[in-house]
Amino acid sequence: MAKPLSTSVDVPADVETTWRLLTGPAWPQAQDAALHDASTLVSAEPTPAGGATMVVSRLLPDGIPGFMQAFTPKDGRVTQTDVWEPAANGVRRGTWNASFPGSPGTIEGRMTIEPTATGCRWHVEGSVRVKVPLLGGRIESFLAPLVERLVDKQGEVLRDQLS
Repeated sequence: MAKPLSTSVDVPADVETTWRLLTGPAWPQAQDAALHDASTLVSAEPTPAGGATMVVSRLLPDGIPGFMQAFTPKDGRVTQTDVWEPAANGVRRGTWNASFPGSPGTIEGRMTIEPTATGCRWHVEGSVRVKVPLLGGRIESFLAPLVERLVDKQGEVLRDQLS
């Protein structure tokens, strides 16, 4: 069974400014500078309709439990792909997924950037599903809060970049 995840970050900027930062080539550098996760831009491509696809590679965080080591990549890197749709009614929506070769599971979901009275809210939700007998549930229970904490830390970087 998949483990759900959900977190939101309030940002003191409008939707389009926030979206341009999240899809811009400087975003991985800002993450690496703040989080020390070796974030690297793989590709950033606008779509003809006004969306974007952003692919970033980063190191897994330290402290991965021993029972998970056999399922992590040897180089310690994970690739995240964000696919943003064109703006609709002042809101940006997209999908995301994190992957690495040989993974027996999926980490994926949806995201939105929507206006608030003081700026906007970046909301990320999704699920972690690991298809490994006996250990899958433990791995899911470890990864879902880890992804939520990562998004919260990215939110801090985002707010710092916009201030």
